[in-house]
Amino acid sequence: MSDQQTPPLPRKTQGFRALQIGYSPQTLAERPAGFEALDNLANERPDWREYWPMRQYLLNNELDEDTLYGFFSPKFPLKTGLSRADMERFMAARYKGEDLVSFSPFWDLNSFFINVFEQGDFFHEGIQAACRAFVKRLGWPEALIDTVMHSRNSVFCNYFLANKKFWTRWLALGEQLFAIAESGDENDELTRLLNANCRYGPEQIPRKIFVMERLASLLLLVDSELKTCAYDMFRLPPSATPLNQFFYEAASCDALKQVWMQSASPACIASFMHTRNKVLGINPLEPATSGSQPPATACVGRDAHKITSTLTV
Repeated sequence: MSDQQTPPLPRKTQGFRALQIGYSPQTLAERPAGFEALDNLANERPDWREYWPMRQYLLNNELDEDTLYGFFSPKFPLKTGLSRADMERFMAARYKGEDLVSFSPFWDLNSFFINVFEQGDFFHEGIQAACRAFVKRLGWPEALIDTVMHSRNSVFCNYFLANKKFWTRWLALGEQLFAIAESGDENDELTRLLNANCRYGPEQIPRKIFVMERLASLLLLVDSELKTCAYDMFRLPPSATPLNQFFYEAASCDALKQVWMQSASPACIASFMHTRNKVLGINPLEPATSGSQPPATACVGRDAHKITSTLTV
């Protein structure tokens, strides 16, 4: 018998389906190679934006247990610079059976805010309050909305692949949000919050859309069984805001948040707050005490105009 070891077989790339939502014949025709078309030409509920075609697909198709699925807007190539081949290479090198694989851009928007809820509120007023009210309605701890998040567990723009387990839970959560928004109950404060418009660059669109975009991040916070694999956000483009000038400060802030989550060190969260407040140009907030989460910061929303008045995120 030869004492030479048999070389290991090449690792099989995890199968995934990347579906691009088509809002027009042009977006359907110009989808990137390897992306399937998700026809939304009828656009029956434009008030729900991406949730409507994603919902229709998940309600009407049986997902394969061994396949990951992703639903991407036509802006995915522009916002990430990634191709199908890039995604496949990353999966082959890094994927180890996680429930969700994130391809989230915007390292600046991720790093300089405590979490996606504060970030949302900074640019789209009322998001934090709506998310807090939604979490309370679900019977979950309101403190979830103040939890520190970082590049490993934050999802932007719904740019992720996920397995059937994750999508099943995501849809269940989304349907609860959908039912509240669709109830038509004008006496329900949460219904009013979700359906009220907020700024989106020069537009005004329903707040429920931005809450929906945070469902994946919320699930990752509340369900520790869900495992994630994240493409390095710092290899992807930043936002189009002036925050994109602060790469090294962003990298420091993200690292400090990750260490904070592991150690609860007051020095880490104080350093994060000091750096991010200088970048955002807001007043320093009350320092966190040992063993606690940092204070809620809904007040920063009123300073969004200092960054840009025409941002679309």
